[in-house]
Amino acid sequence: MSELDLLFLVLAVLYGWECSWWVPRGSVAFRTWLGRRWRSAQPGDLLGNQRGGLVFAHPLPPLGTLLVANQFPLSLSPEALLAFVAPSINPGGRPAQTGKLFRFEDIRTIEARARTVQINGEPLLKTPSPNFAEHLVEHLRLLQKLPPAKREEEIQRLLADTLGVRAAKDRWEDFQGQTARLRWFTNCLFAYLFLSAPVLIWQFGLRHTWPGLLLGLLALTLTTAILFYRAHKHFYPRAVDERFTHFLLTLLAPASTIRAHDVLSRPLFEDFHPLTLAKLFCTAQQFRDYARFVLTEIRHPALPVCPREEPAAREAERQARLRWQKLVENFLEQNGLNPDEILRPPAPADETCSAYCPRCLTQFTAGTEACEDCGGLALVKFPAAGAAPARIAERQGRG
Repeated sequence: MSELDLLFLVLAVLYGWECSWWVPRGSVAFRTWLGRRWRSAQPGDLLGNQRGGLVFAHPLPPLGTLLVANQFPLSLSPEALLAFVAPSINPGGRPAQTGKLFRFEDIRTIEARARTVQINGEPLLKTPSPNFAEHLVEHLRLLQKLPPAKREEEIQRLLADTLGVRAAKDRWEDFQGQTARLRWFTNCLFAYLFLSAPVLIWQFGLRHTWPGLLLGLLALTLTTAILFYRAHKHFYPRAVDERFTHFLLTLLAPASTIRAHDVLSRPLFEDFHPLTLAKLFCTAQQFRDYARFVLTEIRHPALPVCPREEPAAREAERQARLRWQKLVENFLEQNGLNPDEILRPPAPADETCSAYCPRCLTQFTAGTEACEDCGGLALVKFPAAGAAPARIAERQGRG
């Protein structure tokens, strides 16, 4: 292998790495190649750990699009906030959570330090991006200033906004318009680096082609970097440090330049719930399947549902879960799904099965009252004809 071959191999490896993104648990990625068919991508265990996993964007032109949506990471009540949520939006289980509790009356300062939200100088939680940390800080400061009687209304509005399909659609249309030229230049750069440059070097030799190739590369990377800077400032005006860092990478690292579109798209919907993107981009069946999973997690989260024993913590978790259940059920009804219909109990596998776990749907014979895989969640008896399911034992700790 010649030195030139090695150079292109290294460039290809670097580009492959740029196509991979770390997605933490508590987030769901949505990706497409040609822009017509979208798929959700969950952080997996094969290329990840208990905190998250790698998700790969489509590497070939037209380079595709990668979006990420996040679960709201706090349980809120008018009196307190808890850095813990019982339901999961990932099949792999809950993300790592601090479980820290703060009463609004005890909060002095709320700050964002990079990706970390701090309260009274103490780390509360780590977010997927600095922009999302700023988003949470802005709303927590607003909640802290409000009297308790008005906080419930603001909490309800904040969470309802994460399920706003109309707002998400408007943002997506704006993004497509703002980044159309950028996408064109990134695709041109891919073709230039991996098609045109190797052919020209093979035909005429590096000695005769390198000045022109370098000039073309600089023109493409500089133009892409300028377009990236403008679009980033439009969508993320407060992310000054992040914008400058990515601008330099886009200008100086061609492998990163090709994926500049992903840097812009990835945090575009991070303040939306994944259900919103599933409705906006995925097929009706994909939306239904994911809605079933989300609603199951809300109605029947794995035990324990709260990591603390303080009444304020348990009440914040209880209120948050009930609030989410109402919001999600209303959202599904507005989009043509009956919450009770999509959570219909499974048919018994055979006559010996008397109950099932409402969360994982594992079936059990008589004598078993709880699903240990779900933390001791109470089983539900299979209903008789025309009867509603009956819970064997109420152990969900909702108080």
